[in-house]
Amino acid sequence: MTDVRERLRALSLELPVLGAPKYSYEPTTRWGNLLWVSGQISRTASGEILRGRVGQDASLEDGRAAAETSALNLLARVDDAVGLENVEQILKLDIWVASAPDFTDQPSVAEGASQLLRSVLGDAGRHARTALPTHVLPQGALVELDATIAVRGEK
Repeated sequence: MTDVRERLRALSLELPVLGAPKYSYEPTTRWGNLLWVSGQISRTASGEILRGRVGQDASLEDGRAAAETSALNLLARVDDAVGLENVEQILKLDIWVASAPDFTDQPSVAEGASQLLRSVLGDAGRHARTALPTHVLPQGALVELDATIAVRGEK
Protein backbone atom coordinates (compact mmCIF):
# COMPACT_ATOMS: atom_id res chain seq x y z
CA MET A 1 0.00 0.00 0.00
CA THR A 2 1.30 3.43 -0.90
CA ASP A 3 2.09 5.45 2.19
CA VAL A 4 -1.00 7.30 3.39
CA ARG A 5 1.10 10.31 4.37
CA GLU A 6 2.45 10.53 0.82
CA ARG A 7 -1.10 10.48 -0.53
CA LEU A 8 -2.10 13.29 1.83
CA ARG A 9 0.87 15.35 0.65
CA ALA A 10 0.16 14.60 -3.03
CA LEU A 11 -3.43 15.77 -2.53
CA SER A 12 -2.22 18.90 -0.67
CA LEU A 13 -4.23 17.83 2.37
CA GLU A 14 -3.26 18.36 5.97
CA LEU A 15 -4.96 16.66 8.89
CA PRO A 16 -6.46 19.20 11.29
CA VAL A 17 -5.53 19.24 14.95
CA LEU A 18 -8.75 18.48 16.78
CA GLY A 19 -9.42 19.23 20.39
CA ALA A 20 -11.13 17.09 22.99
CA PRO A 21 -14.91 16.78 22.75
CA LYS A 22 -16.88 19.48 24.49
CA TYR A 23 -19.32 16.97 26.00
CA SER A 24 -18.96 13.67 27.87
CA TYR A 25 -18.21 11.18 25.11
CA GLU A 26 -15.10 9.79 23.46
CA PRO A 27 -14.08 10.84 19.94
CA THR A 28 -13.29 7.18 19.22
CA THR A 29 -13.81 3.86 20.92
CA ARG A 30 -12.10 0.60 20.11
CA TRP A 31 -13.05 -3.00 20.71
CA GLY A 32 -10.53 -5.48 19.39
CA ASN A 33 -9.95 -4.69 15.74
CA LEU A 34 -12.96 -2.38 15.41
CA LEU A 35 -12.81 1.38 15.80
CA TRP A 36 -15.90 3.56 16.02
CA VAL A 37 -15.46 7.25 15.29
CA SER A 38 -17.96 9.69 16.78
CA GLY A 39 -19.75 12.20 14.58
CA GLN A 40 -17.50 14.71 12.84
CA ILE A 41 -19.13 17.90 11.63
CA SER A 42 -18.03 20.15 8.81
CA ARG A 43 -15.63 22.28 10.89
CA THR A 44 -12.54 23.54 9.06
CA ALA A 45 -9.02 23.43 10.49
CA SER A 46 -9.39 27.13 11.34
CA GLY A 47 -12.51 26.36 13.42
CA GLU A 48 -15.08 27.74 10.97
CA ILE A 49 -18.19 25.60 10.70
CA LEU A 50 -19.53 25.16 7.17
CA ARG A 51 -23.21 25.83 7.83
CA GLY A 52 -26.57 25.86 6.14
CA ARG A 53 -28.98 23.54 4.38
CA VAL A 54 -28.27 22.11 0.95
CA GLY A 55 -30.97 23.22 -1.45
CA GLN A 56 -31.84 26.25 0.66
CA ASP A 57 -28.84 28.45 1.47
CA ALA A 58 -26.06 26.07 0.39
CA SER A 59 -25.38 24.48 -2.99
CA LEU A 60 -24.65 20.86 -3.81
CA GLU A 61 -20.99 21.89 -4.24
CA ASP A 62 -21.03 23.51 -0.77
CA GLY A 63 -22.39 20.25 0.62
CA ARG A 64 -19.71 18.16 -1.09
CA ALA A 65 -16.99 20.48 0.28
CA ALA A 66 -18.52 20.15 3.75
CA ALA A 67 -18.53 16.34 3.39
CA GLU A 68 -14.83 16.45 2.43
CA THR A 69 -14.10 18.61 5.48
CA SER A 70 -15.95 16.18 7.76
CA ALA A 71 -14.06 13.24 6.23
CA LEU A 72 -10.73 14.99 6.84
CA ASN A 73 -11.76 15.43 10.49
CA LEU A 74 -12.65 11.74 10.61
CA LEU A 75 -9.17 10.85 9.31
CA ALA A 76 -7.61 13.09 11.96
CA ARG A 77 -9.55 11.27 14.70
CA VAL A 78 -8.46 7.90 13.31
CA ASP A 79 -4.85 9.04 13.12
CA ASP A 80 -4.98 10.20 16.74
CA ALA A 81 -6.52 6.91 17.86
CA VAL A 82 -4.55 4.26 15.95
CA GLY A 83 -2.57 5.89 13.13
CA LEU A 84 -3.82 6.02 9.55
CA GLU A 85 -1.32 3.35 8.53
CA ASN A 86 -3.28 0.89 10.72
CA VAL A 87 -6.58 1.24 8.85
CA GLU A 88 -7.50 -2.11 7.32
CA GLN A 89 -10.87 -1.00 5.93
CA ILE A 90 -13.50 1.66 6.38
CA LEU A 91 -16.46 -0.66 6.95
CA LYS A 92 -19.40 1.74 7.24
CA LEU A 93 -19.81 5.46 6.79
CA ASP A 94 -23.00 7.19 7.94
CA ILE A 95 -23.54 10.71 6.61
CA TRP A 96 -26.22 13.20 7.56
CA VAL A 97 -26.82 16.18 5.30
CA ALA A 98 -28.68 19.27 6.53
CA SER A 99 -31.18 19.59 3.71
CA ALA A 100 -34.01 21.76 2.48
CA PRO A 101 -37.32 19.85 2.55
CA ASP A 102 -37.29 19.26 -1.22
CA PHE A 103 -33.58 18.38 -1.58
CA THR A 104 -33.17 14.66 -2.29
CA ASP A 105 -29.63 14.25 -3.58
CA GLN A 106 -27.85 13.44 -0.31
CA PRO A 107 -25.81 10.69 -2.03
CA SER A 108 -24.13 13.29 -4.25
CA VAL A 109 -23.17 15.32 -1.18
CA ALA A 110 -21.88 12.19 0.58
CA GLU A 111 -19.76 11.40 -2.45
CA GLY A 112 -17.39 14.19 -1.41
CA ALA A 113 -16.50 12.23 1.73
CA SER A 114 -16.38 8.87 -0.03
CA GLN A 115 -14.03 10.11 -2.74
CA LEU A 116 -11.72 11.76 -0.23
CA LEU A 117 -11.47 8.56 1.82
CA ARG A 118 -10.71 6.50 -1.29
CA SER A 119 -8.13 9.04 -2.47
CA VAL A 120 -6.29 9.01 0.86
CA LEU A 121 -6.67 5.37 1.91
CA GLY A 122 -6.89 3.61 -1.46
CA ASP A 123 -8.84 0.35 -1.33
CA ALA A 124 -8.93 0.56 2.47
CA GLY A 125 -11.17 3.62 1.97
CA ARG A 126 -13.89 1.60 0.20
CA HIS A 127 -16.97 1.36 2.39
CA ALA A 128 -20.66 0.74 2.76
CA ARG A 129 -22.51 4.03 3.19
CA THR A 130 -25.78 5.57 4.29
CA ALA A 131 -26.58 9.17 3.31
CA LEU A 132 -29.58 10.69 5.06
CA PRO A 133 -31.28 14.10 5.12
CA THR A 134 -31.91 15.98 8.31
CA HIS A 135 -33.45 19.33 9.09
CA VAL A 136 -30.65 20.54 11.34
CA LEU A 137 -27.26 19.35 12.61
CA PRO A 138 -25.22 20.40 15.64
CA GLN A 139 -24.04 24.01 15.49
CA GLY A 140 -25.83 24.45 12.16
CA ALA A 141 -23.30 22.27 10.32
CA LEU A 142 -23.99 21.24 6.72
CA VAL A 143 -22.70 17.69 7.20
CA GLU A 144 -21.96 15.24 9.99
CA LEU A 145 -20.53 11.76 9.55
CA ASP A 146 -19.33 8.85 11.62
CA ALA A 147 -17.68 5.54 10.80
CA THR A 148 -16.95 1.98 11.81
CA ILE A 149 -13.42 0.95 10.84
CA ALA A 150 -11.42 -2.28 10.91
CA VAL A 151 -7.90 -1.62 12.22
CA ARG A 152 -4.68 -3.63 12.54
CA GLY A 153 -3.37 -4.89 15.85
CA GLU A 154 -5.00 -5.54 19.14
CA LYS A 155 -5.93 -2.93 21.67
